[in-house]
Amino acid sequence: MVSGIGYKGPREQQKGDDPAKREAIIDASRTLFTTKGYEATTMAEVARHAGVGVGTVYLYFKNKSELLYAVKGDWDMEFLRFMAQPEIQAIPHHLRARPFIEAAFALCEQHTDMVQLMGMQPEQVGDWYDQDASKVVQALQVMFEEGIAAGAFRPVDAKAAAVISFGMVNQALIQCFMLEGGKDKQRYIDALVDAMEEWLLGDDGRRTTDDEE
Repeated sequence: MVSGIGYKGPREQQKGDDPAKREAIIDASRTLFTTKGYEATTMAEVARHAGVGVGTVYLYFKNKSELLYAVKGDWDMEFLRFMAQPEIQAIPHHLRARPFIEAAFALCEQHTDMVQLMGMQPEQVGDWYDQDASKVVQALQVMFEEGIAAGAFRPVDAKAAAVISFGMVNQALIQCFMLEGGKDKQRYIDALVDAMEEWLLGDDGRRTTDDEE
């Protein structure tokens, strides 16, 4: 579902940059990556589809990994904005699994063409994968750390929990939307919620949830 620690991503916007050109390049990349395929797309094709010169593409993005980073970043930022909403932050930690997972599935349902990019292997994307974690994973880690500190979650390794949770949901999204055409999405949502709650809440958390219901 973003930038990371080790890899800095595309350069910061500089004076003289044209936001419209940058967005046109990202839009062209998204279209080509999700129709022709990431591997088969060239920087020259991106330039033609964006209506700019090849040199202009390289002015904003040094390689395809940076283009993918920018395309994927828009997707991830949408989910991060959901996580940051005050009404979501107000939900007790032990009750957040379902709204978070439902939001991830809703986002994929709106952008099914992007799901195929989620299943790309690290060697296919180079530097973009050469990082400790995505911003989504980092945000999940913070949430787990807060939940553990509040006593809502069992004292698990927050970073590992974030990585594993992200991977579980990602794989379920790929299976549901890319391989099964979006059928039975509720089955995957329910299974993920059940797995997350069993793992993170433990007996004490389950009793708290049951009492509130």
